[in-house]
Amino acid sequence: MNTGFKPVIANGSIERRAQLIEATIEVIWREGLSRLTLAKVARRAGLSTSIVNFYFNTKEQLLLETLQSVAAEFEQAVDQAFKDPKDPVDTLRSLVDAMLDPKLCTPARATVWYAFMGESQARDDYNATVRGRELAIRDRVEGLFVELYQGNGPSASDPIALARAFDALIDSFWEQCMMAPDSVDLKESRRTCLSYLASVLPGEPNPNPVPDLFSSEVDRQPVATSNGMLSGWTYTSAELFEVEMAQLFRGQWLLVGHVADVVESGDYLTFEAGGERAVVVRGEDNQLRAFHNVCRHRGSRVVPQAQGNCGHVLRCPFHGWTYGLDGRLKSVPRPQGFSGFDKAANGLAALELEVWNGLIFTRFESGGCSVADQLASINARIQCYRLADMTPLGGPYQTEVDYNWKFFHDVDNEGYHVPAAHPALQDLYGRSYRDDFIGDIAVSTATVDEHPARSWSVARYKSLLPDFPELSLESRRQWLYFGVFPNAVIYFYPEKAGYYMSLPCSPGTTRVIGREYGLPGGSRAVRAAQYLSSRIDKMTYLEDNALVQWLQEAARTSVFPLDNLSDIEAGVLRFHQRLKKEIPVMSLVHPPAPGTLAAANQAMRSGAARA
Repeated sequence: MNTGFKPVIANGSIERRAQLIEATIEVIWREGLSRLTLAKVARRAGLSTSIVNFYFNTKEQLLLETLQSVAAEFEQAVDQAFKDPKDPVDTLRSLVDAMLDPKLCTPARATVWYAFMGESQARDDYNATVRGRELAIRDRVEGLFVELYQGNGPSASDPIALARAFDALIDSFWEQCMMAPDSVDLKESRRTCLSYLASVLPGEPNPNPVPDLFSSEVDRQPVATSNGMLSGWTYTSAELFEVEMAQLFRGQWLLVGHVADVVESGDYLTFEAGGERAVVVRGEDNQLRAFHNVCRHRGSRVVPQAQGNCGHVLRCPFHGWTYGLDGRLKSVPRPQGFSGFDKAANGLAALELEVWNGLIFTRFESGGCSVADQLASINARIQCYRLADMTPLGGPYQTEVDYNWKFFHDVDNEGYHVPAAHPALQDLYGRSYRDDFIGDIAVSTATVDEHPARSWSVARYKSLLPDFPELSLESRRQWLYFGVFPNAVIYFYPEKAGYYMSLPCSPGTTRVIGREYGLPGGSRAVRAAQYLSSRIDKMTYLEDNALVQWLQEAARTSVFPLDNLSDIEAGVLRFHQRLKKEIPVMSLVHPPAPGTLAAANQAMRSGAARA
């Protein structure tokens, strides 16, 4: 299809221009065409405004090329539907697939298209592209209907009117995608379009062919009840693991460390999750920043160690590319070998970073609420501990275990197993352990009692634990845990605080990392309590580790339990419910057919949004 325009390709990188056009689409979608500025596009792309000006001389040039790019995508999809000679009915069905392709019919692109359509009445350059796209597709659809009705349909049938109705039906789904994106189910939209074709085209024997077109194993799958646990396959599936990495570990805030771990200029922490690598560094302006730990030259780690100080620059050990602590590329060895190289466009790729009560969080993909909003419900509860003022108690700890990351939290989210599995904890606080929720945050509490203890560490901890008058009365002998979805636990004891988390390596292996912090200047009794509570935690971890190995083995059996949770295991259920909400395919009792899990999950997500 040819609407008569040819996108202008200026000098420069095609990839960079495409990046800026995508950023423009995002800004128009989120803020509207009238509020777009080059500065906003630059921020969305993670670049400087000068880079935008380098590739696009004016805002109007950028807008026109964005419109032309969206129109060209649509035309290419439609051209593909008409590409091979075939029956007109098959072409119409291919056209439905093309115009309702989830990669094309998105809320962002629909919003952009209709925004430019509204402006086209006053802009000849916009009008040429918009009218060209609309009329070209309409003419081709009308041609197909006329060809089908020649000598076939009843004399009262008007192929042009039927073609216009078909065109308007597809447009209605694009409009819905713009105005109410959460209600759009493109699978159902396709079903509706095919039903329309079946009801109006001559020679179509079945007025409603939908069931045959869309029957699938997933449609017939039993779904676990809301009171049921995750099925065993969710702990072993490699396909699900990839979806988890994409939707949980790249799209959620993840805990990296504490501000006390990066105090001086040049101090850094590195972090890995979901196949991504990050580095958090304190700049010479005292600001913390997060970047992908990926050199823009060939992809090497910019800093190889877990923690350290890089001085005044981050220097890639592979070829010596050097970056400032603000991420800007400072120097490239032998720059004359890079023809037309743009140093300003090749700084480290920035990541979002947020500090909450001294804890550092980052995420690899934008979207959703802030850390402050996510943890607002517990903010007041933890103020008395002065977490932001704490300093590290030794170095971080890390180990790799042979089980799925979710099992780590399944055990951690309930205290029902404490009396049988953890004698030291039972000695420590007996029956006072409670699991609860504050909003969406899982909360576990237990109060250290004064009963005699069999465990040496517990007995000494009870006898040496000092009073902490700065804490609230209930906190002075309380062990307090907060579960931060998807993978972290932040805990507070009277004498210290800390975190631990799971970082998936594969469906069957997980890295467990954590670190502890305390207020500076603690007395000898405080330091003794810190040491003893660490001994108790170490015993507990080793006991849990043995239990979870058995759970991983059970996940591959044919009798893995789905619905035997007690009322004091609500934390496990809520964790599973949250996982099912984020990744609906995890609700299935049996896994989808090999190679279909991601598509099945997307279909279930769309259906849930429509409902």
